[in-house]
Amino acid sequence: MTIALDTLRTLPLFSDLSQDDGAILVRNSRIISCDRGQYLFMHGDKVTHFYVICRGAMQIFRETPGGHEVTNDILIAGDSINADEVVARQAEHAMNARAVEDCSLLEIPIAWMRKHLKDFDHIAEKLLAGIADRLHSAQVDVEHLTTMSAAQMVACYLQKLCVLYNFDPHGFELPYTKALIASRLHMEKETFSRTLQTLRNQGITVTGAHVSIKDMRKTGNFVCGECSVAEECATHRVLRENPYNRAHLKSF
Repeated sequence: MTIALDTLRTLPLFSDLSQDDGAILVRNSRIISCDRGQYLFMHGDKVTHFYVICRGAMQIFRETPGGHEVTNDILIAGDSINADEVVARQAEHAMNARAVEDCSLLEIPIAWMRKHLKDFDHIAEKLLAGIADRLHSAQVDVEHLTTMSAAQMVACYLQKLCVLYNFDPHGFELPYTKALIASRLHMEKETFSRTLQTLRNQGITVTGAHVSIKDMRKTGNFVCGECSVAEECATHRVLRENPYNRAHLKSF
C-alpha cells in the first residue's frame, strides 16, 4: 500500500521533506503490516529494507545460546528500526524484530535508501542524530545496571512510559507484558514482579497491569538522585517542571 505524503510528513524523520522530495520518497516506499507476534526480520537475515514504524510497537532483541531473549529496545510509532544498518551498510540484521502489537510500517528498499540518502540532507542528519541518541541511551542503561537498584530502574522506566505514551501518572495500564518489560530492563520476570511490590514505599502502587504514581516528587527523588544524567534527561525534565499537570506531557 502506498503512503500518502501528508501521512509521511507526520513521521519525525520525514517532517521536513519538501513537496518534491516527499513525492520521490512516496514513489519508492510502501506501507506493510506486521501482526502481533510476527517477525519483521530475524538475526542473520539479509538486510533488504529500511523500516519506520507508523503504528504499533516492535521488540528489538537477541536470543542467548540458552534460548533467553535479551531485549535491546522497544520501538513505537515514529521510530526507525534499523537506521544503523543503513549507515553502516551491514549486509545482515544484527537483531530480531518482532511485533509487540499489530503494526504498520513504512518500508523502503535498502539499496535505494543507501544510494539516495545523500540527496536528502535532513533525513541523513536525523538518522545520525537518532543513532547517537540510542547509543547514549545504551550507555545510560549500562550505568543504571551498575549504580541503581532494581527498584530504581523499574521506577525510572515507569516514569518514562508516562512521557512516552502521554499517560496520566496517577493511573495507567502497562502497555507491554511484564515479561517484555523485564527483558527490556535485563531482569528475570520474577525479579521484576517482586520489585513492583516494593515500590509502594516510593509512591508507586501496582495492581495487576495498573500502575499509579501517587507521589511524583518522592518517586522522582528516589530515581533521579542516583542518575548522573538526570539534569539532561527529557523524562526528568518534563515530570519535574510540571509533575501534576498531565496536559504538559502532551507538549513533550
